[in-house]
Amino acid sequence: MASVLGGACVSSGPASFAGRFIIPGTPSVDLSAPAGIAGPVAPAMALAAPPPMPERPPAARTSVTAATLEATSPLLRARLDALAASPTPDAHRAVAAAYISYGIHDRAYDYLAAGLRLHPTDAGLHEAVARLWRDWGLPERALRHAHLAARYAPESAAAHTVLGSVLWAVDAHDDATRAFARAFALEPAATWTRHNWCTAVAARGDRRPFACDTPYARTPAPAGGRR
Repeated sequence: MASVLGGACVSSGPASFAGRFIIPGTPSVDLSAPAGIAGPVAPAMALAAPPPMPERPPAARTSVTAATLEATSPLLRARLDALAASPTPDAHRAVAAAYISYGIHDRAYDYLAAGLRLHPTDAGLHEAVARLWRDWGLPERALRHAHLAARYAPESAAAHTVLGSVLWAVDAHDDATRAFARAFALEPAATWTRHNWCTAVAARGDRRPFACDTPYARTPAPAGGRR
């Protein structure tokens, strides 16, 4: 498997699934279900009960503290000011992404959690939370948010890609392959959707789809794409 699915992992966390597929976008937490959602969103497979897990990611494995960063980083300061002026989902994600870039995952979690309290049906926030837990090596924590991201943004290839990566990490390979196939159907001209779907098919030993061998327009993943 490792020879088929290779890539880089997030440097500040433990070895994880993060780099095995191409994930679009910038670095985009287990909270209670949003209003109107009764219980967890059930995946298409049964999962064994996971062991107790932390309520938030561990503190940063870096010499840079959150307080130091907040006092010295003009970029973070500007994003915090923008968030204070307008607490939109994008503003919460931007602040979280700044902390993640410095390896301060617990503070990133705090801002994503705050964003979800204000915007419980925002797909981008759920996607960011799913990535955070997945990249820290706790895909079980990511699963619920990955499903919600795909539910709230059913036409988002990025959301289905993140869902596929999380499902693969919990060994739900059939469901993961279907999620990657859905992402490819939504953006068939993008190299990252085709790569992920074809990589998953090859890893499972399935018959290679015709689409994996046909010429196509190469549309690269957005900035920060390979994760």
